Amino acid sequence: MREKGWISLFLHRNNGADKGRIKFALFMLDSKNGRKFIETAYANRNFKNGWGFSKLLEIKKLLENKNDFLPNNTLTVGIELTIYEDYQTFPTKFLLDTPQHKITDDLKELYDSKINSDVTLVVGNEKFKAHKIILSARSPVFFAMFTHEMKEKKDSEVDIPDIDPEIFNKMLQFIYTDEINNLDIDAVYLLEAADKYQLLNLKSLCEESLPKSVRIDNAIKLMILADLHNANQLFEYVLELILQNIEDVIDTPEYKILEESNPLFLTKLI
Repeated sequence: MREKGWISLFLHRNNGADKGRIKFALFMLDSKNGRKFIETAYANRNFKNGWGFSKLLEIKKLLENKNDFLPNNTLTVGIELTIYEDYQTFPTKFLLDTPQHKITDDLKELYDSKINSDVTLVVGNEKFKAHKIILSARSPVFFAMFTHEMKEKKDSEVDIPDIDPEIFNKMLQFIYTDEINNLDIDAVYLLEAADKYQLLNLKSLCEESLPKSVRIDNAIKLMILADLHNANQLFEYVLELILQNIEDVIDTPEYKILEESNPLFLTKLI
């Protein structure tokens, strides 16, 4: 299709088969016979409607350089064309030997071996060797800790408070491998850790796991946990269960404690 204000060039096949496989280049010669405005294409298609370029060269640009591209008011257009013979394909079934090793396998090996670790994380009475760059890439909290002008950036040993070493070890393994074992057992504590270190994938997994353990006698506790850590899906799930069983929930010790200790949260429930 021709474009107004542009020089358009197309190839048309006027004999033989309509469909063909070609490679071509369209260009213009300047006053020194140099190729300019070269456009190339490879096509295997029907040529009834032509094949080429609707915007090869803007006419305004051509006229502005008239001495170079219109010597003696003559525009010279060239084509370099390669026509391929027809070919046949024969389907062959074969299996590719696809490597099964994943990047998480390499990272797990790195975590297990502790090779080139550059930071020691002290959690309670235990120490965990790790790599600042991996922690920073996975957790915005660790990123801020190791990149901003904070004490942890300079130190090779960092204290991690308010978390059980076993839970921290599971969280650390998830940071390296994106996998977690026996999630249902420690989902409550891992949700707290995931929220603290902004591990969104781990947090989502915990939100999926915790509904399995919701009961009448722990619904209030889990709803408070979900509210505290902005686990909205978990909050909505537990809230629905409470509303469907409100009379039984009111009779639980957890509800009595909530009435006395956190009446403002109780108004949210109501």
